[in-house]
Amino acid sequence: MAHEGEGFSGIDPEKLHRVVTAAERDQRWLAERASYYKNQLASYGIGGGEFGGIQHTASWAEHELPLLKRRYYLSLNEGNGPDPRHPGMVRIKEELVSREANAKAAKAAKRATALAERDPEDLSPEEFDELKKLFAQNYDEYPFAEKVVGELGAKGTLEFWEKLSNADRRPGRDGGPRFFERADDLDAMQKNLSLTVAAATNSDSGAMRKWKKDLLGIVDKPVGQTGPDPAGGFGGPKGFVVMSSLMRYGDFDDAFLVRYGKKLVDADDRVMAGAGSPGFEGWNTSSRVNHLGEDRGNDPFTGYLKALSHSPDAATEFFLAGHKKEDGTKGTNFTYLFEEREWPEDGRGGKGEVTGHNALGLALEAATTGHRPGERATFDDLKHNAAQAELFSAMVASVSLHAGGLTDHSFLSDSFANISAEYLPELHRGLSGASHYNATLFPVSGASATIGYAQAVRFLHAIGRNPEGYDRLNVAEHVYSAALMKAHLDAPAGFRPGSAGDAVVAVAGASGTFQGVLANGAYSQSVKDGAALNARDGAWKKHASTWGGSLVGSATGVATSGFTGPGGVVAGGLAGTATSSIFEGILGGLGEDKEGDEAAEFKRVDDKARLRDRDSLTTEQAVREATTTYENGRAHVDEELAMKAGEREREKFTNSWNNVRDADADQLDVV
Repeated sequence: MAHEGEGFSGIDPEKLHRVVTAAERDQRWLAERASYYKNQLASYGIGGGEFGGIQHTASWAEHELPLLKRRYYLSLNEGNGPDPRHPGMVRIKEELVSREANAKAAKAAKRATALAERDPEDLSPEEFDELKKLFAQNYDEYPFAEKVVGELGAKGTLEFWEKLSNADRRPGRDGGPRFFERADDLDAMQKNLSLTVAAATNSDSGAMRKWKKDLLGIVDKPVGQTGPDPAGGFGGPKGFVVMSSLMRYGDFDDAFLVRYGKKLVDADDRVMAGAGSPGFEGWNTSSRVNHLGEDRGNDPFTGYLKALSHSPDAATEFFLAGHKKEDGTKGTNFTYLFEEREWPEDGRGGKGEVTGHNALGLALEAATTGHRPGERATFDDLKHNAAQAELFSAMVASVSLHAGGLTDHSFLSDSFANISAEYLPELHRGLSGASHYNATLFPVSGASATIGYAQAVRFLHAIGRNPEGYDRLNVAEHVYSAALMKAHLDAPAGFRPGSAGDAVVAVAGASGTFQGVLANGAYSQSVKDGAALNARDGAWKKHASTWGGSLVGSATGVATSGFTGPGGVVAGGLAGTATSSIFEGILGGLGEDKEGDEAAEFKRVDDKARLRDRDSLTTEQAVREATTTYENGRAHVDEELAMKAGEREREKFTNSWNNVRDADADQLDVV
């Protein structure tokens, strides 16, 4: 979609990729079939002219495909800005789309291939720099990636990186360090090579179809001869370990990711079968294939899950794919990774296990929300499909039965909170039980996750036990409720149960239950740890401002996307003002107990009543924001409704301890 006079095109990378793949496939088929039938019918003296025309069309399509492909690869560049006119699209410069540019990229590919095919030990520092620069500047320049990676081949790609990655180490199991002048640049080389390989997998050229097929056939075999084979014998790291180290950056082809993931899960099941036993090696290798992050890279799931976090559709399909549980019952890849797998210690300085689980959390964010972690959700993203809703339902059910899956790996809580922010209507419905008002009070625009009462209570309680999870979901729910109140006030009568005031009070009460369960989780963990809860200080507010924008956007969008028609449009537009004010108020200390002294904001909050009062004051302010009208330049607020809503919020917040007790949420893994 080009914008006149600007020289930019708006590109939706995923949609364009589907068009390119289909066009390339159909063009190839058309040319092949036209040639075949032309020759067949020529013997009868018929069809030459007609099929000549078809062949001309196929030739024209082949001529135009390179430019279409070039637009797609340019859209993959991480530096692209979003197209402000079209959410979900990125902007590319049309001046970069030309056959001359393609020819230049092909020339760069030829030089990069020549350098990559050499023994890394024979590369001079200047040649290393040249190769790194070629990858960095050309990975999104069609046809660079598919030509370099296709020429190297699957085996050559893995061997190239395994050897180059160890250029600063002596070969062998006990190999120590050795001098390599560009050792400090191996991290940048790894990133640039990853981006190049990712771009290449999106090609449907003959060379890349062969590359993907060959790679899936060799990833369970050792690469090189620098370390022990995890399954016994002598050899380098498994292909999975090397390939996954090249999956931390870039947008890989979805179909390739899903096929790769299936083989990885099957292999991991075998390799990790003896976890915990004496002498267990698992995926370990003396070869160093990762120079990014805080892990050694020996766990292939870390890199693979990071690739999934960049490809939401592939992530959803992967996590829902079937995988038999240890007890023989039917499970999924999600249950395997979240409930059953023994995650290896793979860190430098003991942080590798955190890295692997963080990658799992990011991949789950993409799989359940339909967009990459940290990106602002569009309204289309917030209309979850059935598969995404099914996966979130499975996450809630799993945590409600085994809270330790989350609480034992509490660094997952930020991702679980981010995900929950986009499923707040379903969580509220679950907390409210079987109320027939649920559908109108908490509308859902897309497919709805199925969450039971006890499941909702236990899930929220578990998230609340981690400070990061508590803070994110506490803020998101307040913003959601503020937007929902505004939406109900502005929507036509048919869009809400009862009067507008009744709907506002009902939302306030539901917010009290939600916030109370979260607070109980935080309080329970503080009792277990023997520490009081910290009040929100300046450092917290600075930290919250980094993730608050995307959460506020998601929570506001979820609240308003369920309202359609003219009333819904108004509600969606006006809710943003109210929710922004609420978020800014929370950052500014709204509801914190200052007692006339700024230093009191830094005091420890050690009782449930203060959490209750802070949340109820936030609810009251949300109602004031939602009911504010202006007449002759003066603001008018429905103070009576604000006080009534705050009172209901406090009541439900206090009663939430009964919800926690009834659901046995405080008995799950709190030992």
